[in-house]
Amino acid sequence: MGQTKSKWKGNQLAFYDGSTYETCLPLAPRYFEDDFEGETLNTNVWLANDLGSATQTVLDGHLNLLCETTGEAQEACVGASGNSLDWDINKGLIVEFRANVSQLPDGQTEMHFGMLGEAIVDQQQISEADDVGIHAVFSFDGSGLCLVNTDDATNETTAVTTGTTVVAGAWHIYRIDFTDYANVLFYIDGVQVIKSTTVNMEDTVSDLYQPAMICQKNAGGGKGILQIDYIRLWQATR
Repeated sequence: MGQTKSKWKGNQLAFYDGSTYETCLPLAPRYFEDDFEGETLNTNVWLANDLGSATQTVLDGHLNLLCETTGEAQEACVGASGNSLDWDINKGLIVEFRANVSQLPDGQTEMHFGMLGEAIVDQQQISEADDVGIHAVFSFDGSGLCLVNTDDATNETTAVTTGTTVVAGAWHIYRIDFTDYANVLFYIDGVQVIKSTTVNMEDTVSDLYQPAMICQKNAGGGKGILQIDYIRLWQATR
């Protein structure tokens, strides 16, 4: 059984589960969460972008992003409604996901979740083609090995391994901490990863970003399913 604990981070108080490290309640001037309850995606909050046979659905309290085994290019992507870039990475932003790679990606399939500093456009890949210019994401590229990709259009961190290889069906807590956006921190299940890599996002063209969750592939073989149980975002000031 978990024990609720508290911590101060970036002058914000947050309560978290001491066993899973899930943030239960951050006390912040701006806070948003979605547990993906119900049977459909809330289109007042989210923009769904599907390409080819890929699909995004809400089922059993999870967002499910699926790429099927066909040779076509596919994308199942969810970002902010209207591609609104309204979360400020220079105001102590923290974003947390409970995610499950329920079918490991293989072949051309890659998965990403985190923050984008630009609009979502069809078939803009991060791992293979590096089409997305501004981002800070957890990534899975053709396997269960978790990677980190970041780019502020000046400073770039490409496919840095977290050392964590997930098992299909296992839930994990992923957190990106922009408290100091010249030194962005990444955590899996409460443990900081890529500690030997300094992720600098302070040269970004704009400090405004949007959350995004993506499962996609180029033409060719590959499949995969990414499930998101919840997303939580909070920042220290408006």
